[in-house]
Formats: sequence, C-alpha cells, structure tokens
Amino acid sequence: MGCSGYVYGLSLAKGLISCGVANSVLLLTGETYNKHLHPKDKGNRTIFGDAASATVISTNGISEIGDFSLGTDGSGADNLIVRSGGMRIPEKRCDLSFDENRNPVSSDYLYMNGAEIFTFTLDNVPPLIDDVLSKNGLAKDDIDLYVFHQANKYMLNFLRKKIHIEEERFYYCLSEVGNTVSNSIPIALKTALDDGDINGKMKVAIAGFGVGYSWGSTILYFNS
Repeated sequence: MGCSGYVYGLSLAKGLISCGVANSVLLLTGETYNKHLHPKDKGNRTIFGDAASATVISTNGISEIGDFSLGTDGSGADNLIVRSGGMRIPEKRCDLSFDENRNPVSSDYLYMNGAEIFTFTLDNVPPLIDDVLSKNGLAKDDIDLYVFHQANKYMLNFLRKKIHIEEERFYYCLSEVGNTVSNSIPIALKTALDDGDINGKMKVAIAGFGVGYSWGSTILYFNS
C-alpha cells in the first residue's frame, strides 16, 4: 500500500484486536526506495529516503485508534510504479531510455508521474479528511494536530491551504529524512511526541495517500 500502508496496517491491527484474534500486534514498516532509483534520476533521488518503523498496537497504549476511511483506485497504478522485478514481470527488462528532459525512463526503476500524483492527491485527500471526521463524529476544528504522509513540503502546503487547516495545527517532518513512504507517518508521530507537539489529551488526524492509488485516514485519541 506504499504511502498509505501505515494507516492500512493500523486498521488490520485494530480489527484483529477488536475481534479477539490478538491481544497485541507488532506493525512493521520498511522502505528501501533507493534501490529502485536510477543513479541519474535527479528528481526522485531528491525526494525519497530509506527508513523503517515499529509500532505496538494493544489494548493498553498511549492512544486509542478511531474509525477509518480507506480507499483505492487501481486506474492510477501506472503513474507510480516499478514495472519489473515482481511476480508479474520477474526479470529485468533492461529498457533504459531518457525523456526530453534527460530523465531516465526504465521498467527496472521507479517511475513517477509527478503531475498526475499531485492531481490525484488534491482530488482525494480533502474528501478523505471530510469522511474520516464524519465517521468519528468530529469537526475540523476538533483536531489538535494533522499528521499527513510526508510527500513533499510543496504538496503538503497546497493540501493544507485547500483543506483550510491552520499552519500551527499541521505537522511537517521531512527536512532530515525526506519522503519515507509508509514510514513517514510513524516517524512524524514519534518526532512530534519527542518534541512535545503531541502532549496530554489530543486528537491527531493521520492520513496516507499515494501509490496504488490508495488513501487512508483515522483519528488517534492520545490520552496522556
């Protein structure tokens, strides 16, 4: 699920605990996108970072997980993809070429259509936030902090303004690590906890979106 993977992982963990299958779940995320980036891909190499995270979900913790809003749309799969190396095309295609801007294009490396991803994000994230707030019986102003997938600061600023979220309630955490895909939300949450931006009883909205296309959001109710 890429950039929305952490939210989807939380939904699976909550489901297992809620129906009594498990008492505790260890959710692991890990991304090593550098191995999928061509050495001359100056655009994507300046965006992505490698990272991993571990989260324990149990009946005792520092926050309660609220209701979820989740969605997928496979029609956009080709706009963010590594075509070869998986089950469908296991062997490398060795079909490297360069576009008019001298950017590498190859089935063996990550391809991202930035313009289409940007359009998808602007079309889907605002209604995602509206839906998750509605499912949790909350208004936009009830949320103390919004922690989105840390795609890039330009996109985050654009989203924040479109959704009409004040800057002081919108969290940024990418200057040191970049876009770490499924790890960006847990890294941002841990950093916010360490820095005191999350403290006491707070409602934190998290939202992931990207590859797939896929998107997901929930509310975390921090209790201490």
